[in-house]
Amino acid sequence: MTIDQPVMLGGRYRVENELGRGGMAKVYRGQDTVLGRTVAIKILAPQYAEDQGFVQRFRREAQAAARISNQTIVSVFDTGSDDGVHFIVMEYVEGRTLADYLTGGGRIMPDRAIDIAIDVARALEAAHAQGVIHRDIKPGNIMLDGQGDVKVTDFGIARVTATAETVAQTAAVLGTASYLSPEQAQGQPVDVRSDIYSLGCVLFEMVTGRPPFPGDSPVTVASKHVLEQPTPPSQINQDVSPDLDAVILRALAKNPANRYQSATEMREDLERVKRGQPVEATPLLPAGLGTTQVIHRDQPAHTAVLPPTGPPEEEQRSRWWIPVLVTLLILGLLGIVLFFLAQNLLEDEQPTAQLVTVPDVVGETRRDAQNTLEQEGLEVGEIVPAPAEDHPDEEPGTVIEQNPAADQQVPEGTEVILTVVGQPELVAVPDIPEGSSVEDAQSILADAGLVAVPQDEASDTVDEGDVIGTEPAAGEEVEPESQVVVLVSTGPGTVSVPEVTCLSFGAAQNQIRQVGLNPVQSSDTVAINPLCPLGNKVAGQDPGAGAEVEPGSTVTLFGGEEPEPTGPTGATGDD
Repeated sequence: MTIDQPVMLGGRYRVENELGRGGMAKVYRGQDTVLGRTVAIKILAPQYAEDQGFVQRFRREAQAAARISNQTIVSVFDTGSDDGVHFIVMEYVEGRTLADYLTGGGRIMPDRAIDIAIDVARALEAAHAQGVIHRDIKPGNIMLDGQGDVKVTDFGIARVTATAETVAQTAAVLGTASYLSPEQAQGQPVDVRSDIYSLGCVLFEMVTGRPPFPGDSPVTVASKHVLEQPTPPSQINQDVSPDLDAVILRALAKNPANRYQSATEMREDLERVKRGQPVEATPLLPAGLGTTQVIHRDQPAHTAVLPPTGPPEEEQRSRWWIPVLVTLLILGLLGIVLFFLAQNLLEDEQPTAQLVTVPDVVGETRRDAQNTLEQEGLEVGEIVPAPAEDHPDEEPGTVIEQNPAADQQVPEGTEVILTVVGQPELVAVPDIPEGSSVEDAQSILADAGLVAVPQDEASDTVDEGDVIGTEPAAGEEVEPESQVVVLVSTGPGTVSVPEVTCLSFGAAQNQIRQVGLNPVQSSDTVAINPLCPLGNKVAGQDPGAGAEVEPGSTVTLFGGEEPEPTGPTGATGDD
């Protein structure tokens, strides 16, 4: 099942437009038709719907997030499957991700960055209290709504711990390379302190404009998390205070024992920075993960200087190979560590790419082409517009070229570039002054490449035969050679007099006023109308029903003649 048009999931969730996509799922805006509210619907990509490993991870996200109730975490409302489509229904957040604000090296003022980090720490507190470790804290998973409030989302690789302390991840290294903790990068067990390290990376990037360990590849970045110490943020941005420096560097400690031991501890230190109070964070010793310390030894106070002799110099020359051997051993060990690290990362990031045949989508609409490609496990890449005037025989929105070409064998997930015929340039309807002649209107529209279609319309203000206006109105954009209706005045309009005989005078007057005429009740009478001989009814009207009169004309209403009184039946008049 492909989401190519509004569909209903679970009998109540209407899927609408796409909001974004990730490695294994897409997120759509939708409507909960039962509760009448806007929701976000996350749908597992079709190519993963048959893989039980991905399905289980997808369901685990819903279970993990549903266990947590906190205003800083995107709420999960529902989850389910419908005709092979696995979906999660979540709170819809109108806003942008933190990654959007940091794109291109953007920075956030330290005070605002502290506020954001405090809210994320609150989200982690709530998650950790339920035994849930997020394991993928990064700017792309932090939403900021229109009021600047923080919402943490995407528990796609979260794990529910057996206890609230530790969890082992032995099969693969998960998370995003720029925000991985050292223990994640090495495939070691992780606990809540791994999320704290990732939050430290995010806070570092907010105040400096770059992650703590940039690199050309995920392997390079991951190795830096394990082997290198971060540059103090204040050396990159002088607006970062020493206290904020200390908080960030403690969160980024290589050894988890040297980090904050809970999200609460980190939040409280950030709040101290905000209030200008001393923080608990102190300078830390570098962790022992791949680092060395130089130990300086004091020389004795008195040193005997011996004269040089031949044998010691020869012995020193004969041991030149020792430092070379040590260097080679160190390089060899480092190479082994990097090899296994790269293997773990690549296994996680490139899961068994299969070759698929590129289908032929030339001649299809852009939407149909996208559906066809996604059904084959491919993605739509760049859309290259082709001017409509260069392809007069093709309908706008039609694919006229694709790259890779049809029938080529490419890895699953490859992006296909589509060249699509664009919409023709639109023309603005020109302004035709009220009272212009029809001939002038036709000439003005013809000069704009449009076709005039005269149409009569009554008007009390425009002389008969002159132009009232156009439909569409002036300024609206239409396609070239479109028809534009020119409204031509026929003079004041007329009103048809309604039929009001046999109605009460009050009802008759209301109907006459509703059509723009003026009702007047006459003191004169007319013969009784045989249709309504009894009661105080309208027996006649002038003008009669159906007559065409100008708006505001008078309609006179007449009552029926009273019958002459007669004596009782059989009366003689004799005493």
